[in-house]
Amino acid sequence: MFAPLIFALVLPQAEQAAERARASVARTSRAPRIDGVLESEVWDAAPSIGPLTQAEPKAGAPASERTDVRILYDDEQIYLGIRCFDREPERIVATQAARDAELSPDDRLEIVIDTFHDRRNAFYFQMSPAGSKGDALISNDGGDFNKPWDGIWEGKVSIDEQGWVAEMAIPFKTLSFKEGGTSWGFNINRVIKRHEEIDRWSSATPDAQVFQVSRAGELTGFHGMRQGVGLDVVPFGVATWSKEHQGANHDEDSFGHVGADVFYKLNSNLTAVLTLNTDFAETEVDERVVNLTRFPLFFPEKRDFFLQDAGIFDFADLESDLVPFFSRRIGLSPTGEEVPIDAGLKLTGRQDDWNIGVLDVQTGDSDGVDGENLFVARVSKNVGAQSNVGAIVTRGDPTTTQENLLYGFDANWRTNEGIGGKRTAASAWFLQSATEDSPGDDTSFGASLRYPNDLWRWELTAKQIEDNFNPALGFVPRDGVRRYTGEAFFQPRLGGSVRQLSVGIEDDLVTDLDDEVETHATTLLLAGFEFDSGDELRFEFDSVHEVLDRPFAITPSVSVPAGSYDDRALRLEVETASKRQLSLLGATTAGGFLGGDALRWSVELAWRPSALLNTGAEWEQSDIDFDTGNVQTQVARLRLNLNFTPDLSWNNFVQWDSESDEYGLNSRWRWIPKPGQEFYLVFNQTLEDATSVHPVTQQVAFKASYTFRF
Repeated sequence: MFAPLIFALVLPQAEQAAERARASVARTSRAPRIDGVLESEVWDAAPSIGPLTQAEPKAGAPASERTDVRILYDDEQIYLGIRCFDREPERIVATQAARDAELSPDDRLEIVIDTFHDRRNAFYFQMSPAGSKGDALISNDGGDFNKPWDGIWEGKVSIDEQGWVAEMAIPFKTLSFKEGGTSWGFNINRVIKRHEEIDRWSSATPDAQVFQVSRAGELTGFHGMRQGVGLDVVPFGVATWSKEHQGANHDEDSFGHVGADVFYKLNSNLTAVLTLNTDFAETEVDERVVNLTRFPLFFPEKRDFFLQDAGIFDFADLESDLVPFFSRRIGLSPTGEEVPIDAGLKLTGRQDDWNIGVLDVQTGDSDGVDGENLFVARVSKNVGAQSNVGAIVTRGDPTTTQENLLYGFDANWRTNEGIGGKRTAASAWFLQSATEDSPGDDTSFGASLRYPNDLWRWELTAKQIEDNFNPALGFVPRDGVRRYTGEAFFQPRLGGSVRQLSVGIEDDLVTDLDDEVETHATTLLLAGFEFDSGDELRFEFDSVHEVLDRPFAITPSVSVPAGSYDDRALRLEVETASKRQLSLLGATTAGGFLGGDALRWSVELAWRPSALLNTGAEWEQSDIDFDTGNVQTQVARLRLNLNFTPDLSWNNFVQWDSESDEYGLNSRWRWIPKPGQEFYLVFNQTLEDATSVHPVTQQVAFKASYTFRF
């Protein structure tokens, strides 16, 4: 496993140059008006970059509809004018209008711009014919996709008898780029949803994705762009009212505070961010989950400050069972309550072949825990075309005053011409924690080999986590174990009504450090069908061997005795195509669970009648019969989103779970008068349903921010 890694780090890596599209950009003295209508006298000066080619369903075939992409730039901005021809404009799918909407149900454009031309990292932008704008940061050749990142840019669309048009203006102040560079990486996808078709400019093959920056094409002809002083100052103000109900007592409070985020480009490659009196009032709430396992659950980061350039802090190719730096440890208690952040400083960027990330945060006192200074640094060096080696260090424990230090090293090999001339990746890593008064046994290490391609997809991983390994700023749900995982899938394209068939196996073996088995889980994908319509169907068989060395209280009233359990289960999943106004995702699993008989099922309905209204309803239920008692759990979620314009939306999210027997409501207005100005009005309420529904907590928050650019 280590041999290809070492070999690739020493030798240069070839690229599939034959697939790389190239085009020139034109400089303009007149900026186009961004209104979704292409002014011929401006855009005629920009040559088309060339045709898009089908990547799905018929790789290499001409696109069913023509797409004309033109690019201009001046001193301040890059402009894109894109005409999506469509002979049936009445069949364009356009149901998502909100900022940062999930656009998988819609026709759309996806654009990748590699401003450093390092073929690893890029900016991502997307637009739909309903006017939805979205953006993200791509790192590690698509390995990290930071969707919550928000840049400042303009985009407008229109639909006419020829199809639809997208017009975009992206300021160079929004983009970081290599000073003096004349060539950028670039790629674009056009999705025609009714055909489930993807057309791409460069690397139009199922083995590649638009997020793979290494497969992007090349734009040449850039010179003389300006980023200004490189200073963004974003002051904000927050007014909050809250009320807690405790029986007949009501604790009411209201307060306001101000803060600021300051972004400064030390040079065209490195950005420093200072946050003062940080507030996350506008952050979307987590989904409620009933945990039927013995281990804590992983919830993703959603706060903008920590998401900015988050990919630079990624370490090795690790899954959520071991994360050396998990930013949710900062500013959130173990129960999810907010911990005040007095100040934070972050430095991120790329200098020559080095990727640099440094984060230092000072938290305030909360719930009897003194404020802490928490520090993270991550440095990696690019090697060859896509590989890197690096190191990470973290210091501090947000939950105690106990000293904690973690450091580690990783080496990551990636190539598009690996095994069999296909994309291949390997990773090896080592981590060491040092905790005050710890007796030792505090290391972790492992390696992986991946082959993530279209016809064959497989991977092998192995890791060891010692008993006292303690990344206080990371996430490790299970220590004192060795874990071996493997998967292999065969995914032929059949043609006709079945676009792709999948069969395969996943295996997960967990032992203690004496090699005694704790968990052995095998999943057989008996058949997975992806139909040409976009519908999907999957049949799975699960086999789980679980050893409990002590009783496990699955609920306060039902406990599973210590012992060895062998369970079998069948699973069926059905997903209808999201291009339809009404779509469904359903799953059911029947069989054993820790010695009991279980029936678990879930259903998710989405109704998207127009770009104005999007709704969804979800229900999850588990019914498990044990010898010691019965367990029944339910989770319900309801979403109702109104998108009056792409810049004015009202999102509502209601949840209930049987474990807490509480309802949660998150209602959020968002208004963007123009890029760089944002207003939020957020209402959160928790209702308890013990004997009758009554309020537990209520909160109203108003937040306004304004970006000053210099």
